[in-house]
Amino acid sequence: MSECVGKALREIARQIGPGVEALSFAVELEGGAIRLTPENLELEVRCDAAFPGDGACVFTGQWRDVRIEWMFTPKAVGMAVSLRAAGEHPLRCRSLESLIIRYRSEGADLGAWRVPTKRRPLANVGMLRLDELDDETATGTLMRGLFRDSRTPGLFAGTLLPQRHSHQYHLTRDGEDTARLTCATHFIEGPAQAKECVSETSWVCATRTARDAIETLASFVPVMDAPPAPPVGWNSWDYYFAAVWLDDIIENMDAIRADPVLSRQVGPIVIDMGWSHTEGDWYPNYRFPGGLEATVDAIRSRGFTPGIWTAPLMAQPMTVTALRHYEMFVKNQYGDPESRGGHYVLDPTHPKTQEYLRELYTRLYQAGFRFFKVDYVSDLVHAERLHDPTKGPYEALADLFRLIRECVTSESHILGCSLPIECGPGLVDSGRTGVDIHNHWGHVTWAFDYLTLVYPFHNRVWVNDPDFLIVRGRDTSLEAETNVLNPQAHHPNPGRWRGGPVFTLDEARTWASVVLLSGGSIFLSDRISMLNDEGRALLRKAVFPTGIPAVPLDLCDEQRASLWLQTLPEERRLTVVNWLDEPRELSFAFAEHGLAAPEEVIDFWSDERVPVQDGRLSLKLPAHGCHVVRW
Repeated sequence: MSECVGKALREIARQIGPGVEALSFAVELEGGAIRLTPENLELEVRCDAAFPGDGACVFTGQWRDVRIEWMFTPKAVGMAVSLRAAGEHPLRCRSLESLIIRYRSEGADLGAWRVPTKRRPLANVGMLRLDELDDETATGTLMRGLFRDSRTPGLFAGTLLPQRHSHQYHLTRDGEDTARLTCATHFIEGPAQAKECVSETSWVCATRTARDAIETLASFVPVMDAPPAPPVGWNSWDYYFAAVWLDDIIENMDAIRADPVLSRQVGPIVIDMGWSHTEGDWYPNYRFPGGLEATVDAIRSRGFTPGIWTAPLMAQPMTVTALRHYEMFVKNQYGDPESRGGHYVLDPTHPKTQEYLRELYTRLYQAGFRFFKVDYVSDLVHAERLHDPTKGPYEALADLFRLIRECVTSESHILGCSLPIECGPGLVDSGRTGVDIHNHWGHVTWAFDYLTLVYPFHNRVWVNDPDFLIVRGRDTSLEAETNVLNPQAHHPNPGRWRGGPVFTLDEARTWASVVLLSGGSIFLSDRISMLNDEGRALLRKAVFPTGIPAVPLDLCDEQRASLWLQTLPEERRLTVVNWLDEPRELSFAFAEHGLAAPEEVIDFWSDERVPVQDGRLSLKLPAHGCHVVRW
């Protein structure tokens, strides 16, 4: 490496921030048989006159007919970095590792530091410790970082949205005080054959705290000019699952209409899974007599907006779609339809699939539906080949939602459920932030872990949808069994999915508080007539979305942030959550967070006044409980 190149790289590392000791890249060609790094190339460097400032610094190199360009551009308080390979022949480029960082915090035990983690499968999410990462969690999507606590700057890298291809972050420990972070774009079969491959762009910095870094990454997506108001509705899924009848929809609408608060707030009534013959055969079954038109009439006549769930890329094996139109499916390496989780995945880049999708959504729109929950689309990110060889999986998903929008028009609200946030803004009105909620504490922590990573993208990519506001449980329901099926009700060591006992009142109130601090959509999904007075009181208090998300004050101090501050036009709210399995006392010092201490605060749920003494608020929280105070 020339002295000029080395000097430029050291300057870039300095600008990224303290602890960044080495920068590199890797290009994998010929299906991974050839791996090129700076050591294989005679790099040259060209920096704009303004660099280090607003200009770019580009490193170039040549291998046979392949030209490599490695670009750094100052952005906010960090660097945007990308890697490009171009040649005269198909590259067969498996991946571009656009940035490999060696990071060191001298004398520190990095194993205890927190790592923002978001990846599939769904279980792997949250602020894990570095020493908790395994082969799966070592790799994540959207962002990756390494932070000592909420106050100390650390290393952070995140993807600029939107992205076309799979882009992952791999973090490993190199020693007691050293770690290695790799940012890598992976190409599926079609784009890998192109003569030019360009990585996604990562933004990297080591001068900000975890909260500042995540919020800065989100700020690169402009705030919507006119963000939609967070919808308030009711959805059939969480209580009925797929066992829903038209009579169930009518029962809940009538219960909502009879309630003095809910009747004023609830708009969309969404029929979730269970209305169709099966996935891939999108026609109403016997549980909806009179067809979709009769269902729409039943909803409209009661003053609500008709909504419906679909999974457009899913087809069960015994449907006409699967048995007669298999050319529409994502194919495996042999050219056969690929099965995921027992169903086939439609390829939205295929002209026949596009025709099929246009017919489906035009028909549902003409039937009168104006709220569309679009689900099970993330299966596409696992595809290794698409009909259109120029498309990456995230790009194909973006095209899918543009097609749906054309069919249902701007008059409709589209909720992207399982739509990866990496697809970027402008595709849907609202987007699910994470895993399904169910009335078990394990699902509260699970859904919360996702929200923690994406809260600042609200009103930028979409309106955040934290999933349903459900409150039914042993203290809030008139029913002894509050689930249609509770498959692990008596298991001594249940798994996380629908595992453990159902909500206590404290847990129901905590989940309702999380929904409110998200600032986003509020969708009820209990059987309203079977809630007792406690349950209904929770709903009546929580069906007023703020539209403004809270921010964490103690991100990375523990596994989950316990302090969330919401700054609203007329008041401030502080949500304090006890994530522990035992009671906890907490003292909140306003001045430590740059806040002027009021003389007293008002408890959101009880409306009781709570004194603030010597600038501190002292709270006693039950296990899994919370306090929400306002002033």
